[in-house]
Amino acid sequence: MFSRLMFVLSMFSIIVLGVAVWITLDSPVRGLVISGDLSPMERQEVQQALSNEPYAGVLSTNLSGVAARLDHLPWAREITVRRLWPDQIEVTLQRAGPVARWGAHQFVSAYGDLLSLPDTYPSLPHFEVSLSTPHETMEVYRLLDQIGAREGLTISALQQNSQGEWGLRIEDGPAVLLGSEKLNQRMHRFLLVYRRVLRDAPRIAEYVDARYANGIAVRYAHSESEQPMLVAQRDLSTQAPSALAEGNH
Repeated sequence: MFSRLMFVLSMFSIIVLGVAVWITLDSPVRGLVISGDLSPMERQEVQQALSNEPYAGVLSTNLSGVAARLDHLPWAREITVRRLWPDQIEVTLQRAGPVARWGAHQFVSAYGDLLSLPDTYPSLPHFEVSLSTPHETMEVYRLLDQIGAREGLTISALQQNSQGEWGLRIEDGPAVLLGSEKLNQRMHRFLLVYRRVLRDAPRIAEYVDARYANGIAVRYAHSESEQPMLVAQRDLSTQAPSALAEGNH
């Protein structure tokens, strides 16, 4: 009987001690530490989201619940929450970086995800797409960008009209019409003409139509003629524009 009583008292003492230790360690949360490569506006969004509700003690705060407060941020990725003794909570998150502007107010990531971001990023290429998904558009952009990069060209805009025809604009260069098919072949043809004719031409090309079967059409800025100049693929070796045989767009 006495040993049982001593056991009960010992267990009670342990429980009381444990509760006392818990109460001592479960101090009120007095600070939030936000970690990650975030812009000032993104950091402000996180701060606002985490400040909407009160916190329990540093031990009794539900860390999963803290992470859930950031679920509405479409750009937030890999959110981790941990306790920093004695009285802080650290939230670390990565963001899905934008690769291009999508329409008027959104962005698209490298994975083809649409993002709504607080910053503007005016230097990113601008996508105006009528039919394709963001993921499909990123595949087209990667293809054309890789080809253009061989001549140091940067795509500043990519468009697709309601007929599914693609076009792009080269930074500090012409607009390029590619049509709805054979984008790889037509972009390579434009690059060939750019390398042999346009890059060192005395006049600036305003737009290039690469939708023809055997060559491209070039309109130069401030041209006296309203008709674009046609460059046949067979004549590229001489770097001399000539009449182009009829082809299909």
